[in-house]
Amino acid sequence: MTGELRPVASTDVRRSEAAAELSHLVSALWKLMVRATPAHASMPVLESQVSILRTLVAAGPMAPAAVADELRLARSTVSNLVRDLVDDGLIERRPSEFDRRSVLLAPTVHGQAVLQRFREERVRVVDAALAAVPPQEMDRLAAALPALETLLAEFERMADEATGHSSG
Repeated sequence: MTGELRPVASTDVRRSEAAAELSHLVSALWKLMVRATPAHASMPVLESQVSILRTLVAAGPMAPAAVADELRLARSTVSNLVRDLVDDGLIERRPSEFDRRSVLLAPTVHGQAVLQRFREERVRVVDAALAAVPPQEMDRLAAALPALETLLAEFERMADEATGHSSG
């Protein structure tokens, strides 16, 4: 019958409960993993600043507008974030080789080193934490990684859809 309420299936309840728990755990895991990583003190405070630094280290010099497009941030937001990253010596503004009126953003040697050190220390911290996980639980964690990759891809698709961007 149309409009008739159906009982919520147990899989729907399990999925909703898992969504709430996963939402909490992912946020808490990330925050504590970062805090437990000694090099976090030298990283930018804002995740969006870290994203800019990561993008520039991975892609090389980029125009501010390209960084904004890549990260799906407003250009004015990127401008404000870049100012602090430049002040901290993590990135620099360079004149474009092709158009001297344009500027490119590039990671500094210091910025690259800070990001690399953070990544290495983060892996060591995660490895040390995983060493405390009992073998049976470690097997379950390892078995869950493909599902987490699928979840990541779905979040990316949803984010692209929500912002009107297409991945790829």
